[in-house]
Amino acid sequence: MKTFLHIAVYLLIFLGLSGCNGDVFIEDFQPSVSDVTLDGNGDSVTIHFKSSNWNLLHVYDYYDNSSLYYSVYDKDGNIVSQNQSPVLEGLGKIVCDDVIYEDKIVDFTIERTHPQEVKLTVNENARSSLFRFSIIASNEYETKAIHVAITPSDRYIFDHITYSLDMYSYTDTHIEERRSMVIDNRGNGNVTNYIFPFQNEYRQIQFTSNNPEAFNLLASKPEVEIPGIVDGYLVMNGERVQYASDMQRLPLPFPDTEKKAVITPAQTSQRITVLLEYEWFETYFTLYAVHPKTKKEKVITGTLKSKMPKRYLIKCEKLNN
Repeated sequence: MKTFLHIAVYLLIFLGLSGCNGDVFIEDFQPSVSDVTLDGNGDSVTIHFKSSNWNLLHVYDYYDNSSLYYSVYDKDGNIVSQNQSPVLEGLGKIVCDDVIYEDKIVDFTIERTHPQEVKLTVNENARSSLFRFSIIASNEYETKAIHVAITPSDRYIFDHITYSLDMYSYTDTHIEERRSMVIDNRGNGNVTNYIFPFQNEYRQIQFTSNNPEAFNLLASKPEVEIPGIVDGYLVMNGERVQYASDMQRLPLPFPDTEKKAVITPAQTSQRITVLLEYEWFETYFTLYAVHPKTKKEKVITGTLKSKMPKRYLIKCEKLNN
């Protein structure tokens, strides 16, 4: 009889524990989708969960050293945190903030306004490729993942570009060694060589930006006007180049036919070196572009660099025979 009672008690305890565990483990909060793709021009989706048996919402994007930060708000709209690994507890929202740049490149919001719903709203993905991230819902015991891809939005149309004409860096005394040659004159008379210091030289122009999408934002690479130096001042003078990240070579504004005669005496070896003195400047640019459908304006900032040879030096160095 005692043995039977012991068995009955153990069974009741086991069934009781199983019932308690069932409340924790058996109640499933599986989301209605595990993968979703949204339009980068503006799209939204509401994801439903089977239950509200979870309290944490994480966001993980797939980009190392991402520039993206996320702002987390509670249900009353109070900001809770700002970081690259956002976590929302309970109701509220997570907003993607492209904080490094003047205008957002990726813009979306994840909002939990109901215990069994998460709404994802995309404003834009101005990157040139899919933007991928995961939403992770979890409680103390398990996690559920939703993998999200946002397609690139339509490319922008160039509107205009401006430069900081009053604030720039400038020098006309930057010297570089360009090429050299050794002349070994073993004869009894002088040898004359003609050096063309500006031959195969160009004005170099380059646009740079800290924004990785600065040169992928536009539908095409437009021709834009650039400034130049006139009497030591930065002015707009009608010069035009392509807006692109590549180094561009422009013809010199003067003939490259200038030459210099260099004499190597008899029974002499010497090294002849050509040095060029450059006019160099660097100034900030601001490019404005417009979305063809939404008419939203996008602003991209960066730096324009220019380097152009202005003068030359010829250095002759006698070598030991």
